[in-house]
Amino acid sequence: MRLEHITDTSNPGDTVNTATQTAYFSHMNPDCALAVERSAARRADYRSWVAAMPDLDEDFDVACQRLVAKLGVGDYTVSECCLAVHRLTELPQVKALQDSQFLLDMKALITIDRTLTKLGALPPETLALIDDALITFFTPTSPNQVFPTPAQIGRKLRDICKSIDKTFSFRESPKKDSYTFTDTGQRGILELNTDSATGMILDGYIKQAAKENGLSQADALKKLIAGSISPPVTVILHTYQASDIDNAPTFVQGYGWTSQDMPATRTRDLSSQPPESRSYIASELIRKYVEGRDGTCRAPGCNRPAYLCQMDHRVNYADGGATHPRNLASLCQHHHNMKTDGRAHYIMDPHTGDIVWLYEDGTWAMTEPTGPLAKKTKRWAQTVAQKISATRERAQQEAQEAQAAAEEPRTPASPQEDIPF
Repeated sequence: MRLEHITDTSNPGDTVNTATQTAYFSHMNPDCALAVERSAARRADYRSWVAAMPDLDEDFDVACQRLVAKLGVGDYTVSECCLAVHRLTELPQVKALQDSQFLLDMKALITIDRTLTKLGALPPETLALIDDALITFFTPTSPNQVFPTPAQIGRKLRDICKSIDKTFSFRESPKKDSYTFTDTGQRGILELNTDSATGMILDGYIKQAAKENGLSQADALKKLIAGSISPPVTVILHTYQASDIDNAPTFVQGYGWTSQDMPATRTRDLSSQPPESRSYIASELIRKYVEGRDGTCRAPGCNRPAYLCQMDHRVNYADGGATHPRNLASLCQHHHNMKTDGRAHYIMDPHTGDIVWLYEDGTWAMTEPTGPLAKKTKRWAQTVAQKISATRERAQQEAQEAQAAAEEPRTPASPQEDIPF
């Protein structure tokens, strides 16, 4: 991708000249001395850990003690870094990218390993899907695009894994709901284990009851169970799911992606931008579209969920700015104040939702929308849906073959002749 020139038509003086610049992440900016220094540091750190990797048949405790002495770090750090480097052998595309560009620091690599470790052994086809999704996530589409933080990488991985959960757990017998109480001597722990869809709904009731009664969520739960307060009449969960893709994963606002079926009692078409509102306050339809597009606060590195952010008019409403997705962005209170104070300004592509941030010191950075309605996310959801469909079809075929084999009449074996001695 090549971006020649960006002009903010609402403020003719605001221009960003990015001539001859191809797509790259801001922490790899060749014109930024600090970014170049950090790139060299990531390269050196990663290469040192690759060089330090013990042989797979070596006693790990002995190797760990040897590396502690050589590297001057603790055994926990040695263990985490070695496991993170080894994890890349299961993600060949990510490994090739890291070996050539050194985009990820060790903290990000450790985040990837920790997240995947929680899933246990994964089949090759699932690892391949994760590898594909991460490569897309780690491929810039614009100049000076902000690279995801370790927290954002971890959330992306969890979303990927939650959305394809059925592809590696459908063969297991359905788990029964369970409730346990544990007395630790000083504290009591109540735990309900249920399917994710039911858990989200129950959590919604607790949060809504807490809000309506001015209680903490813990107090609301206690009073709901004791019957001291009545549960809310209704709880609304906002979900996003592609209607034109079979087995598409569902994004539940406040919870993330899931492969669980989430039947909707009311649907709205968000396949295109809703019409402009004549009011300063965005309509619910406009707000949900912007939240679904943005995913989080659009400031670089901010993880505040979009549904907890404010709707910012890029061009002020008083100056003729429209209350429409092309002029609205999700900003948390802190970054909204920065924009209002004039310490930062942004230009937004009305079609893709990409944002270029302009700062007082003359620097700039670009962020992409990451919500379920963002174009890149839509392509990923389609890939996941195709994988789920293919896996379910294969599982169904295997089940049918097993059933046919079980029902096939067995031909009695021919009687053997007596052995004459």
